[in-house]
Amino acid sequence: MNKLSDNKLSFSIKSFYATGAISDVIMANIIGVLAFPLYVTGLGISPILIGYALSIPRLWDAVTDPLMGNISDNSRLRWGRRRPYMFIGAILGGLLCALLWMPPTSLSEQGIFIYFLITSILFFTAYTIYSVPFNALGYELSNDYNERTSVMSYKTFFMNAGAAFILPSILWLCMRPQFGNNLVEGARVVGVLFGGLVAVFGILAAIFSREKLHKQNKINISSALKYTFSNKIFLLLSMIVVCVLIGILAVFPLVYFLNLSYIFPNDQSRTATAWFWYQTTYGVMGILGVPVINYLGQRFGKKPILLVGLTLISLMFPASWFLFNPNYPWLQLVFAALVSPGLSFVWVLTSSMMADVCDLDELKTGLRREGAYGSIFTLLVKIGVSVVMLVSGYVLIIAGYDQKATIQTPESVFNLRLFFVFLPIVFMVIAMILTFLYPLSKAKMEFIHQQLNNQKSNAIDAEML
Repeated sequence: MNKLSDNKLSFSIKSFYATGAISDVIMANIIGVLAFPLYVTGLGISPILIGYALSIPRLWDAVTDPLMGNISDNSRLRWGRRRPYMFIGAILGGLLCALLWMPPTSLSEQGIFIYFLITSILFFTAYTIYSVPFNALGYELSNDYNERTSVMSYKTFFMNAGAAFILPSILWLCMRPQFGNNLVEGARVVGVLFGGLVAVFGILAAIFSREKLHKQNKINISSALKYTFSNKIFLLLSMIVVCVLIGILAVFPLVYFLNLSYIFPNDQSRTATAWFWYQTTYGVMGILGVPVINYLGQRFGKKPILLVGLTLISLMFPASWFLFNPNYPWLQLVFAALVSPGLSFVWVLTSSMMADVCDLDELKTGLRREGAYGSIFTLLVKIGVSVVMLVSGYVLIIAGYDQKATIQTPESVFNLRLFFVFLPIVFMVIAMILTFLYPLSKAKMEFIHQQLNNQKSNAIDAEML
């Protein structure tokens, strides 16, 4: 029997798929890690312009994400409907990851802004080509309620491994004298290195993953969008994730600026070192939390444990007022160590819950449309992220941050700390309220699976007549 037809998947199948999360996590986060330090601090570009350069590509994503989902769902290639696009996206993403950090320094501020805007649009297009089928493949690997949590635990494990051992080194490597005399020169070399990692891990996942072959009628994109946006449970789950992302990413760049302006004033080298250890701690604790999340999710259900994770995140941001302390700079690692498992709860469980939503959709439509759901889900997330990137530039300005000043004023530092504490809490509370409304329990999913099995049995009986 084909292993993919079983509810339980082998270690190798889950591992080969999950390695692709390393490429995904680099493409999803490298701009958030390096854009503001390089373009604002290194090149002196207005943070508002960089915010626009990060948010405008999401308008293009509104076209490419649903289109990619529909193309993937309708593909009938001999290699599958997911893996060929992952292969192409990994190669393009690797090349464009390098180009992002090579702006001609002779250009004016407007010229550098245009360069970054164009390369960002191309980069996020490549990311769409890779991530939409990659996420869809994860949703369809298993139809077992608990095994889906296991699949997403593997994926989150590799995602956190990238966050622990790869992402933290980005800014730190840019400051190494072996790669150049300053951040701008170092970023050019580091971009090539990380572009190579994107290509390698993405290609490995595309080649060695496995996928089911589905025989079903093709569906046009307008019908696919109609079915997807009419699914209220899907929209509810998407909004939970979007709220978490907005709450976290709106203040994510502030970790760097709090270190640079408050904990290590105007010391880029020590700030880069602190950033390295912050990200490493964040990633390692995320890795250690994954087996616990997998166990708790299967033991107590996805919804209750998701609420636990959201509560943990909500408690840590008020604590950050005391943990980001210039007298005890490494206390910030306590914040990273506790927020990270909370976010792992979100990534593991909401991804597993999204696969359940796809089963409900199949019961209603008779179609497997993981690509459509994955693409619209990714689009909604990207829209949320784009709003955050735009807002984050304004947050710095509203707080009084001056990118040309050597030392920031006490008022601006106070405002940065205030934003960091209160802005995420608002969105975490909204996410918790939405989670309470999520209706798909294990018992309901078992009923849905029983109905799907009955439909398939009836279809087989009809073919034999």
